[in-house]
Amino acid sequence: MKEYSISPEPSIVEDLMAAKPDGEVKAMDAAFNALSSLKPEEKRRVLTWLWEKLEVGGAQPVGLQLPAAPPVPGVNLSPAAPSGNLTAKSFLAQKDPKTDAERITCLAYYLTHYKATLRFKTKALAAANIEAAQPKFSNPAVAVMNAAGSKYLSAAGGGDKQITVLGEKLVDALPDREKVNTLRKPRRRKPAKKK
Repeated sequence: MKEYSISPEPSIVEDLMAAKPDGEVKAMDAAFNALSSLKPEEKRRVLTWLWEKLEVGGAQPVGLQLPAAPPVPGVNLSPAAPSGNLTAKSFLAQKDPKTDAERITCLAYYLTHYKATLRFKTKALAAANIEAAQPKFSNPAVAVMNAAGSKYLSAAGGGDKQITVLGEKLVDALPDREKVNTLRKPRRRKPAKKK
């Protein structure tokens, strides 16, 4: 039996397919072809998603783990060390958001920090809302627009959103309403033009 080492070279997959074209090798070939044109961070995101979706179990391989973001002086962008596997339901129960914008922002925070999903579409936020056993949004897109209008989410390209620094601060402040209120700055009115 021929031994193979793990290598990104396609010739190994071709050799395996010639030797034994079974489902596993076909899946490896399809995955290699689908992922080879992506950027490294895109490959990592896809593989991380697959790892979780297929419920492989165990710790993710080191190469799939997202690199830590560089620290920003004076801003804590990461939550306290997660206690075990904090569920979306537990997380939202702790934060107790009161508005749809706050709830969407909490879900974005949860996806970012607990699911290593830095960019997301409205559909992913709606799915996290279901996982959190929260009341269904009448229109998730409107809730996302409200959060973006409050500067808690921003565009990340390709129709994706990401949580902003203000959004991070909001979730860190919750459920303390006094802290939340200090984050909201009163809007200044423009002076009326003189005629």
